[in-house]
Amino acid sequence: MAASEDLVLDADGIPILTDIVTPEQTSGTAAISGNQLAYMSVEDITQTILGSESIRYRLDDIATELTRNVRTQLEQLLRPAIEQAVTEVMDDSGTAAFDAIRKQLDDVLPAILAEVLHEEVPGNS
Repeated sequence: MAASEDLVLDADGIPILTDIVTPEQTSGTAAISGNQLAYMSVEDITQTILGSESIRYRLDDIATELTRNVRTQLEQLLRPAIEQAVTEVMDDSGTAAFDAIRKQLDDVLPAILAEVLHEEVPGNS
């Protein structure tokens, strides 16, 4: 790579690329001429195409998009069932859930209030 003082810049100071990069340098696979294709097997052509760096990136993009779509569809399908299950459990154990939550609040709130008041009083740091 050229030193920064050797870079050609446009009017906005953005470097202008002057070195030509061939497909062989970027893809990781050599370009295949039409004559070579005639002598290659379908398997070899397939492997060459699938081994291409640009195809690998595109497949990664497709896999990412499919993963996102599957997750979204699962969330949409499962959300109503989960909400219904939670509602039924809470309805069935309403008193027990209330008692457990109330006990936790009774146990924890005095310590939390004391800590907050201790921090709020001037001179207590």
